[in-house]
Amino acid sequence: MGSLVLIGALAVALAILLWRNLAFARSLRRLAARLQAAAHGRPDAAVSWRSPSTSLDAALTALIERVVRAEQQRDGAAAAATASVEQERARLAALLNDLHEGVLVCNLRHQLVLYNQVALKLLRVGGELGLGRPLFALMVMEPLQHCLDMLHRRDHGAGAHMPFMSRSHDGRTLLQGRVSLVQAGGETSGYVVTFDDVTAQVSALARRDALLREVIDLLRAERPNTALDHAQRGYRSLLAGWWPMSDLLSSSLFELVLARIKGAPFAVSLVGLPVWLHGDGHSLVLALDALLRALAVGTGVKQFDLAAENEEGCCWIMVGWVGPKSTEQSLQNWQSVPVSPALGGLTVRDVILHHTSRDPLQEERDGRQWLKLAMMPAHHPPRAEEPAASEAGRPEFFDFNLLAQSRGAVRSDLSLREITYVVFDTETTGLRPSEGDRIVSIAGVRIVGGRILTGESFSRIVNPGRPIPAESTQFHGLTDALVAGKPPIEAVLPQFKSFVADSVLVAHNAAFDLKFLRMFESKAGVIFDNPVLDTMLLSSFIDNSPEGQSLDAICRRYGIDITDRHSALGDALATASLLLHMIDALERKGIRTLGDALSTLDMTLQLHQSAQAL
Repeated sequence: MGSLVLIGALAVALAILLWRNLAFARSLRRLAARLQAAAHGRPDAAVSWRSPSTSLDAALTALIERVVRAEQQRDGAAAAATASVEQERARLAALLNDLHEGVLVCNLRHQLVLYNQVALKLLRVGGELGLGRPLFALMVMEPLQHCLDMLHRRDHGAGAHMPFMSRSHDGRTLLQGRVSLVQAGGETSGYVVTFDDVTAQVSALARRDALLREVIDLLRAERPNTALDHAQRGYRSLLAGWWPMSDLLSSSLFELVLARIKGAPFAVSLVGLPVWLHGDGHSLVLALDALLRALAVGTGVKQFDLAAENEEGCCWIMVGWVGPKSTEQSLQNWQSVPVSPALGGLTVRDVILHHTSRDPLQEERDGRQWLKLAMMPAHHPPRAEEPAASEAGRPEFFDFNLLAQSRGAVRSDLSLREITYVVFDTETTGLRPSEGDRIVSIAGVRIVGGRILTGESFSRIVNPGRPIPAESTQFHGLTDALVAGKPPIEAVLPQFKSFVADSVLVAHNAAFDLKFLRMFESKAGVIFDNPVLDTMLLSSFIDNSPEGQSLDAICRRYGIDITDRHSALGDALATASLLLHMIDALERKGIRTLGDALSTLDMTLQLHQSAQAL
C-alpha cells in the first residue's frame, strides 16, 4: 500500500514537472515570437501584445517599449534632418537657377554631380546632360584640364581657382569661366566650373582687333608717329586685360610644355629660377609648343633652353639655343605659326599680343641666342614672410669636420664654371639630429655649364618615423598626414646618391644638411664623399657683411627672389642662383678653380673656429 502511494506521488510530481516544462517551453516560444516581431516587424505591435503572465514577459515588454521610444525619437530626428536637407536643397537649386552663369560640379573622374538650368541653356544640351555623365561630352576639356593641372601644382595659399576659355563640344559656343577645386580636410574631391557664353563678344572683339591693326599698320607705313604707337599699345593693353589670365609660376608652365613635346625630335631643358608672371596658361603652353616646333624646323637645332626672368618691371619668357641668330623675316614666320585649332586659329603672335604691348626681342648671351617674349609680372605673387628675430634658425658652424671629410675625386684644377654641381637642401623635424630629429624632405637641382637645369631636379618627401613638431611644420608646412606612407630616408638616399653621381655638392650651411645625410649612410648603403661647397662660408669670405650670412640676408644683397622659401626645392633653387652670382665675385678675388674654392673654405673655417674660441 505504501509503495502504491509513493508511486502515485512520483507520478503526480512528474506530471506537474512536465506541465511546467511545457508551460515554460510555450512561454519561451511566445517570447521568441515577440522578439522576432520586435526585430523584424513593428516594435509597437509587439508591445501591444501584452501577456505579462511571467516576470520575464514583463521585463521583455519594458525593453521593447524602450526600443520603440528610441526608434520613434530617431525617426523624428531623421525626418527633421531630411526636411532641413530638402529645404537647403531647394534653396540651393533656387540660388543656382537664379545665377546668370552656368554651374557644373564634377568629381575627380570628371563626372557631373550637380548642374543648374543655365548650364543646360548655355551648352544647348538636353537629355545628354545628366548626373554621372562625363564632362568631356559637353565641352572641350583641354583648357579645363590645363587649369586643373595648374591648380594641383599650386600651394594651398596660392589661390584655388583659375580662369579658362573653352568651347562647347559641338564647337558652336565659346565659353569663358573659372575652375575651382572642392577641398575638405586638405583633400581634393572634385571641382566647380562656372561659365558663360562669350561667343558674340569675342567675335566682335576679334573683328575690331583686325580692323584696328589694319588701319594702324597702314597709317604707320605712310606716316609713322608716336601717337599711333601709343594707340596701338593702348589697344593691346585693353585686349590683354580682357583675356582670361591669372598669376602663374613659370616652372609649372614649362613642365606642361615639356609634357606636350614629349617624343618630339628635339630636346628642351628648363634653366634658371622660376618666376611669377600673369597670363593665360593654356594659350601660352600651346604657343610655346608651336614656337619650339617651328624653331626646330627652321634652325635645325636639336636642343633648346626654356627660362624666365624679371627685368625692369617686365617678365620675360625666353627660348635659347646655340646657333645662328634668326633673321627678322624668320622671326615673323615663326610668330605666324597657328597655335592650335582649340584656340580658333590664333597664331603665336596673336597669343603674345594678348599678353603684352611689347614686341619679341632677340639677344646673344653666354654664347646662346635668346628669343624673349614679354609677359606681365604677377599681380599678387606669394611672398615669403620675413623670419622674426626671435625665431630659431639653423645652427651655424655646425660640426665643420663634415666638410673637411668631403673632397672626393673631382679634379681640383677644374674651373668653377666647368664643374657640374648638385645644389641641395633638406627640411627636418628639428635642429638636433643627435637627439632624434630626422629629414622630412630632400631636394636638389643640377647646374651644368653655368646653367641651372630646373628640369633636372630631385625632390622627395620622407617619412621621418617620428612625429613632426608643430613648430617645425609652421616653417616647411609638412605634417604627419603628408608624410604618412612616404618612404623612409634609407630608401630615398640611394636615389639621391644616384642623382648626385660624381657632382660637386653645394648647400647653404652645408654641414647641417650633411650631418643628417651621414647619419644614415650605412643603413642606406651609400657614401657621400663628393667635394662640398658651402655658400654660407663662401659669402663670409666674399664680403663678411654685418647683415649676416643667412640665406634670406644674402639673397636680399644679391637681389634674388626666393620662391617657396622653407621648401627643400625652393631653397635649393635659391642657393643655386646664389652660387652662380658668387662665382663672379670669387673670380674677381682670384678664386677660379675648385681647388682654390676648397682652400678658401678651409681658411674660412679656421677663421670662424678661431673666432668661436675667443
